[in-house]
Amino acid sequence: MEPTLSRDFLLSAGLAVIASGAVYVLAYFLFAIHEEVGISTDAALPLALWTFPVVFLASMVGCFVRKGRPGPR
Repeated sequence: MEPTLSRDFLLSAGLAVIASGAVYVLAYFLFAIHEEVGISTDAALPLALWTFPVVFLASMVGCFVRKGRPGPR
């Protein structure tokens, strides 16, 4: 991989890990505090696991779009 592609890959992966962690914490405490919703706190992990690929792919698309624009980068 060329240096810019590997940098974009690591940037996207790092952003996805941070977003997944934030979704897990927020969902866990939301489901724990608001029991009237009727969702178990066990549902926080699947939400976080689904967040990772979605954010990763969106970030990679954003990096490719940014590189494809004409003008200064």
